[in-house]
Amino acid sequence: SDVCSSDLNHFVVAPKELVDREQLIILTDIAYWARHIDELVLWCDQYGSVTKGMTVTLPDEQTLTLFCLKWA
Repeated sequence: SDVCSSDLNHFVVAPKELVDREQLIILTDIAYWARHIDELVLWCDQYGSVTKGMTVTLPDEQTLTLFCLKWA
């Protein structure tokens, strides 16, 4: 099964057609991310990713897989 599939729907992955090499995550569960923002920011710093509003930009598909393993 797809590592980024989540029954909890805390986020969605933007379609590949909308990005170049980087990967875009849209954070969809405001309450969940409000509770986990500090952990998310630390994770992003560790993996070279950037949070902006309700999005996270990841540098590549490998980092997307790591994000999905951590947060899905």
